[in-house]
Amino acid sequence: MAAHAPATADHPEVPLLVRDLEFGWGRDPVLLRIPELRLAAGERVFLHGPSGSGKSTLLNLVAGTLAPRSGSIRIGDVEATALPARRRDRLRAERMGFVFQQFNLLPFLSVRDNVLLGCRFSKRRRARAIAHDGSLEAAAHRLLEALGLADGPIFNRPAAELSVGQQQRVAAARALIGEPDLVIADEPTSALDADARHGFLQLVGEECARSGAALLFVSHDRALEADFDRALDLRTLNHAAPEARA
Repeated sequence: MAAHAPATADHPEVPLLVRDLEFGWGRDPVLLRIPELRLAAGERVFLHGPSGSGKSTLLNLVAGTLAPRSGSIRIGDVEATALPARRRDRLRAERMGFVFQQFNLLPFLSVRDNVLLGCRFSKRRRARAIAHDGSLEAAAHRLLEALGLADGPIFNRPAAELSVGQQQRVAAARALIGEPDLVIADEPTSALDADARHGFLQLVGEECARSGAALLFVSHDRALEADFDRALDLRTLNHAAPEARA
């Protein structure tokens, strides 16, 4: 198990704290009922569960793109559920980095510019990147090289020209740049072979540990659990699930 980074004024001890969360669509019955979910600074948590169990819904609630019926979601020292939608968008840009299953890169932008998008909408992350690496360019290059994209000319290539595996690494660098408090990864290793998956997870985990970011990693691949500090089954975490009611 990796040692967790100590909390600082810039990196809270608890990047994510969910309490008494309830969510359902419209007037439908409650889909998610989560008494507590807590991630410490630098902690790597593996979240699994079958398709349809609510993993993506939970990620959207944490990200602020969905609002719960009740309960509390704190990102660091900010009560996200108390914010209007526009301020939740700002909080997401300032405090969170995302690696999506479909990567969501802008195909016409270069590799470098896709990575720098992680700081374009956040003064906080921009300042952190410059403080650690001296410049945004240096921060992007360091992360890309750490993730195995060490060929300088590739930094200027449009994202559309990259292989799937390369796009995955660019998406990870974009999520990590500027030391967000919380990194959320939704099935990000599906396009990598076993060796590449392990290397990818090791590098992402090391970067989160160095910066103090908590990592919430969602996957159905239970073979990856060994690379994490702990694993959570959403069916057990969710007290609205049939398994929890049994």
